[in-house]
Amino acid sequence: MTSAGVAASGRRASPTFGVVVLNWNNADDTIACLDALFATTPPPDHVVVVDNGSEDDSLSRIKSWKASFDARGPDAIGRAHVIAAGKNMGFAGGTNLGIKWLMDETDVSHIMLLNNDATPSSSFFADAADSLVQVGRDCVLGPTIFEDPERDKLWYAGAVEIPIRALVQHTVVRPQSSAPQQTDFVSGCAMVISRGVIDKIGVLSERFYPAYFEDGDFCHRAKKAGFPLIYAPTPVAYHKVGATVRAAKLENLLVYHKNRLRVVYVRRNYTGVRKIAALTYLAVTKPARFLVEVLTGHPRHGWAVLSGASSGFLTRDIRDK
Repeated sequence: MTSAGVAASGRRASPTFGVVVLNWNNADDTIACLDALFATTPPPDHVVVVDNGSEDDSLSRIKSWKASFDARGPDAIGRAHVIAAGKNMGFAGGTNLGIKWLMDETDVSHIMLLNNDATPSSSFFADAADSLVQVGRDCVLGPTIFEDPERDKLWYAGAVEIPIRALVQHTVVRPQSSAPQQTDFVSGCAMVISRGVIDKIGVLSERFYPAYFEDGDFCHRAKKAGFPLIYAPTPVAYHKVGATVRAAKLENLLVYHKNRLRVVYVRRNYTGVRKIAALTYLAVTKPARFLVEVLTGHPRHGWAVLSGASSGFLTRDIRDK
C-alpha cells in the first residue's frame, strides 16, 4: 500500500481510517466519543486516545474503558490505543503524538482528527470513504458538522476565509448536492487527512500552543503544497460547541492565546497586500475592542484581547518549533 490508499498497482484501494482523540480533564466526553466511534458501521481501523497531562482521573478511566473494550474479543485487540503524554502539550503537540503513532505503527490510508466533544454518525466512515473515492486524490477533508445536542443546527458545511479580517467564516447551509466540493478551510474538530498529505507537509505546527489556528495553518500548508481542501456533505459529525473550553474554566487565558495566535497565523500564512491589510485591521481593531470591554465593565477580558494581540505582533520567531 502506498500513500492515501493507492495500491501498488496504481488502482485506488478502499480508504482505511485511524482516528486521533485528544483528552484533557474530560473523560466523560472522551469515553462517549470512543463509544460512538466503535458503534459506527464500519468502525475505524484504529483509534488513538492521547491523554494530554490530565490532572483528574481521566487517564485511569480511559485505560479502564480500553480494558473493557479489549475484553470484547480478538477483533477488538489492538484497535484502541492509549498514549499518556505526561504533560499538557497543547492541541497540536498532543494530537501529533497520535498522528505519529498511526503513521509509524499502522498502514491506515487516512488519519482523522476528532475533538473529544464530537461524535460521528453511525455511517460516518462508509460515507467518508465514498467521498474520498469521489475526490480521487490526496486531500484534507471535512464532513458536515451539526451542533450537539441541537442536532438540527448546522455548525460547519465548508467555510470561506476573509483575509482582510484574518477570519474564517463557516458556511451553515448544507448544499443540495452531495458531491464533495472545494473549500477554504477544514475544521480540526473533524478533519480527515490523507497519509500522502502528512508525508509531504508533516504534522500540525506546535507554534500554535496551547490551541487555536493550528487547523487553519495546516490547511494553508496543505493547499500551498498542492493538496485540495474538501468539504464532503454526506459524512456527518456532531459537536458540543465550546464544551472543552467550558470544562477548562480558563476563559481569559484562552482569549489571550486566541488573539495572540490570530496574529501569528496571519504572519505565517499571508503575504503581500493581503498580509499588510490583515495586520493593519488587527492593529486597529484590537485596541478598539479593549476600550469597548473596559467601558462595559470587562477590563480583564479587554486586557486579554489587547495583550494577546500585542504579543502576536512582538513575537520574533514564528517558525515551527
